[in-house]
Amino acid sequence: MPSSKYNMIYNWKKSGLICDDYNALYETYIGTMECEHCQIEFTKNNWRCLDHNHETGLFRKIVCHRCNNKDTYIKYPNGFTEQDRQEYSQEYYQANKQKKIEYQQEHYQANKQKIRQYQKEYQRANKDKISEQKKEYLRANKERIKEYNQEKIECDCGSIVCRKVISKHNRTKKHTEYLNSI
Repeated sequence: MPSSKYNMIYNWKKSGLICDDYNALYETYIGTMECEHCQIEFTKNNWRCLDHNHETGLFRKIVCHRCNNKDTYIKYPNGFTEQDRQEYSQEYYQANKQKKIEYQQEHYQANKQKIRQYQKEYQRANKDKISEQKKEYLRANKERIKEYNQEKIECDCGSIVCRKVISKHNRTKKHTEYLNSI
Protein backbone atom coordinates (compact mmCIF):
# COMPACT_ATOMS: atom_id res chain seq x y z
CA MET A 1 0.00 0.00 0.00
CA PRO A 2 1.54 3.35 -1.01
CA SER A 3 2.41 5.68 1.82
CA SER A 4 -0.07 8.39 0.76
CA LYS A 5 -2.90 5.86 0.47
CA TYR A 6 -2.03 4.41 3.88
CA ASN A 7 -1.89 7.90 5.45
CA MET A 8 -5.18 8.95 3.91
CA ILE A 9 -7.02 5.85 5.14
CA TYR A 10 -5.35 6.24 8.54
CA ASN A 11 -6.61 9.86 8.75
CA TRP A 12 -10.12 8.81 7.72
CA LYS A 13 -10.20 6.21 10.49
CA LYS A 14 -8.71 8.69 12.96
CA SER A 15 -11.44 11.24 12.15
CA GLY A 16 -14.14 8.62 12.84
CA LEU A 17 -15.07 7.36 9.36
CA ILE A 18 -16.62 3.89 9.42
CA CYS A 19 -16.45 1.87 6.20
CA ASP A 20 -16.51 -1.83 5.20
CA ASP A 21 -13.89 -1.54 2.47
CA TYR A 22 -11.46 1.37 2.84
CA ASN A 23 -9.45 0.31 -0.23
CA ALA A 24 -12.50 0.49 -2.51
CA LEU A 25 -13.50 3.81 -0.96
CA TYR A 26 -9.97 5.13 -1.59
CA GLU A 27 -10.15 4.09 -5.26
CA THR A 28 -13.55 5.79 -5.61
CA TYR A 29 -12.21 8.89 -3.86
CA ILE A 30 -9.17 9.14 -6.15
CA GLY A 31 -11.28 8.48 -9.27
CA THR A 32 -13.89 11.13 -8.52
CA MET A 33 -13.09 14.28 -10.50
CA GLU A 34 -16.01 16.54 -9.58
CA CYS A 35 -18.15 17.33 -6.55
CA GLU A 36 -21.05 14.90 -6.18
CA HIS A 37 -23.29 17.77 -5.13
CA CYS A 38 -22.47 20.89 -7.17
CA GLN A 39 -20.68 19.09 -10.07
CA ILE A 40 -17.80 21.58 -9.99
CA GLU A 41 -14.49 20.04 -11.03
CA PHE A 42 -11.92 19.62 -8.27
CA THR A 43 -9.00 22.01 -8.56
CA LYS A 44 -6.05 23.18 -6.51
CA ASN A 45 -8.29 25.81 -4.89
CA ASN A 46 -11.42 23.64 -4.63
CA TRP A 47 -10.21 20.24 -3.52
CA ARG A 48 -12.15 17.05 -2.83
CA CYS A 49 -13.28 16.01 0.62
CA LEU A 50 -14.60 12.70 1.81
CA ASP A 51 -17.52 13.74 3.99
CA HIS A 52 -19.04 11.61 6.72
CA ASN A 53 -21.56 11.98 9.52
CA HIS A 54 -19.59 12.87 12.63
CA GLU A 55 -22.20 11.31 14.93
CA THR A 56 -22.60 7.93 13.20
CA GLY A 57 -19.25 7.81 11.36
CA LEU A 58 -20.94 6.75 8.10
CA PHE A 59 -19.64 7.95 4.72
CA ARG A 60 -21.93 10.44 2.94
CA LYS A 61 -20.41 11.86 -0.26
CA ILE A 62 -17.27 13.00 -1.99
CA VAL A 63 -17.73 16.74 -2.23
CA CYS A 64 -15.69 19.87 -2.79
CA HIS A 65 -14.37 21.62 0.31
CA ARG A 66 -16.85 24.49 -0.19
CA CYS A 67 -19.86 22.17 0.00
CA ASN A 68 -18.21 20.25 2.85
CA ASN A 69 -17.46 23.34 4.95
CA LYS A 70 -20.92 24.80 4.61
CA ASP A 71 -22.80 21.47 4.49
CA THR A 72 -24.97 23.03 1.79
CA TYR A 73 -25.54 19.68 0.14
CA ILE A 74 -27.23 18.43 3.33
CA LYS A 75 -29.45 21.50 3.71
CA TYR A 76 -30.20 21.62 -0.04
CA PRO A 77 -30.00 18.01 -1.28
CA ASN A 78 -31.49 18.85 -4.70
CA GLY A 79 -29.10 21.74 -5.29
CA PHE A 80 -29.45 25.46 -4.87
CA THR A 81 -32.16 27.52 -6.46
CA GLU A 82 -31.33 31.21 -6.85
CA GLN A 83 -33.66 31.99 -3.93
CA ASP A 84 -31.90 29.38 -1.74
CA ARG A 85 -28.55 30.92 -2.64
CA GLN A 86 -29.77 34.40 -1.64
CA GLU A 87 -31.32 33.16 1.62
CA TYR A 88 -28.19 31.22 2.53
CA SER A 89 -25.97 34.21 1.74
CA GLN A 90 -28.15 36.45 3.89
CA GLU A 91 -28.13 33.95 6.80
CA TYR A 92 -24.35 33.56 6.54
CA TYR A 93 -23.85 37.33 6.41
CA GLN A 94 -26.03 37.94 9.47
CA ALA A 95 -24.37 35.14 11.45
CA ASN A 96 -20.86 36.41 10.69
CA LYS A 97 -21.42 40.16 10.45
CA GLN A 98 -19.74 41.09 13.74
CA LYS A 99 -16.85 38.69 13.20
CA LYS A 100 -16.22 40.19 9.75
CA ILE A 101 -16.25 43.75 11.12
CA GLU A 102 -13.79 42.82 13.87
CA TYR A 103 -11.50 41.08 11.38
CA GLN A 104 -11.54 44.09 9.05
CA GLN A 105 -10.73 46.47 11.89
CA GLU A 106 -7.85 44.28 13.10
CA HIS A 107 -6.53 43.92 9.58
CA TYR A 108 -6.69 47.66 8.98
CA GLN A 109 -4.92 48.47 12.25
CA ALA A 110 -2.20 45.91 11.58
CA ASN A 111 -1.66 47.07 7.98
CA LYS A 112 -2.53 50.78 8.13
CA GLN A 113 0.80 51.99 6.74
CA LYS A 114 0.85 49.43 3.92
CA ILE A 115 -2.73 50.27 2.95
CA ARG A 116 -2.03 54.02 2.86
CA GLN A 117 1.13 53.47 0.82
CA TYR A 118 -0.73 51.24 -1.63
CA GLN A 119 -3.52 53.82 -1.99
CA LYS A 120 -1.02 56.62 -2.70
CA GLU A 121 0.82 54.53 -5.28
CA TYR A 122 -2.44 53.47 -6.92
CA GLN A 123 -3.67 57.06 -7.12
CA ARG A 124 -0.35 58.22 -8.57
CA ALA A 125 -0.26 55.44 -11.15
CA ASN A 126 -3.93 55.80 -12.14
CA LYS A 127 -4.41 59.56 -11.85
CA ASP A 128 -5.80 59.99 -15.38
CA LYS A 129 -8.06 56.94 -15.12
CA ILE A 130 -9.52 58.10 -11.77
CA SER A 131 -10.07 61.60 -13.13
CA GLU A 132 -11.87 60.22 -16.17
CA GLN A 133 -14.06 57.97 -13.98
CA LYS A 134 -15.07 60.95 -11.83
CA LYS A 135 -15.97 62.99 -14.91
CA GLU A 136 -18.00 60.08 -16.32
CA TYR A 137 -19.84 59.64 -13.01
CA LEU A 138 -20.67 63.36 -12.86
CA ARG A 139 -21.94 63.30 -16.47
CA ALA A 140 -24.07 60.20 -15.86
CA ASN A 141 -25.56 61.46 -12.58
CA LYS A 142 -25.82 65.18 -13.28
CA GLU A 143 -29.56 65.47 -12.57
CA ARG A 144 -29.49 63.33 -9.45
CA ILE A 145 -26.57 65.32 -8.01
CA LYS A 146 -28.34 68.60 -8.81
CA GLU A 147 -31.52 67.45 -7.02
CA TYR A 148 -29.50 66.26 -4.02
CA ASN A 149 -27.64 69.57 -3.71
CA GLN A 150 -30.86 71.62 -3.98
CA GLU A 151 -32.64 69.59 -1.32
CA LYS A 152 -33.67 71.76 1.65
CA ILE A 153 -32.51 70.56 5.07
CA GLU A 154 -32.97 71.92 8.56
CA CYS A 155 -29.80 72.78 10.43
CA ASP A 156 -29.40 72.19 14.18
CA CYS A 157 -29.66 75.94 14.69
CA GLY A 158 -33.12 75.98 13.11
CA SER A 159 -32.22 77.47 9.73
CA ILE A 160 -33.44 75.83 6.54
CA VAL A 161 -30.75 75.78 3.86
CA CYS A 162 -29.86 73.94 0.65
CA ARG A 163 -27.67 70.93 1.17
CA LYS A 164 -25.15 72.43 -1.27
CA VAL A 165 -24.42 75.41 1.03
CA ILE A 166 -24.61 73.73 4.45
CA SER A 167 -20.85 73.94 4.97
CA LYS A 168 -20.95 77.68 4.17
CA HIS A 169 -23.93 78.10 6.53
CA ASN A 170 -22.00 76.34 9.34
CA ARG A 171 -19.53 79.26 9.29
CA THR A 172 -22.20 81.96 9.57
CA LYS A 173 -22.62 84.16 12.63
CA LYS A 174 -26.10 82.75 13.43
CA HIS A 175 -24.87 79.15 13.40
CA THR A 176 -21.73 79.95 15.40
CA GLU A 177 -23.78 81.77 18.07
CA TYR A 178 -26.12 78.79 18.30
CA LEU A 179 -23.18 76.40 18.85
CA ASN A 180 -21.72 78.69 21.56
CA SER A 181 -25.08 78.86 23.35
CA ILE A 182 -25.32 75.08 23.72
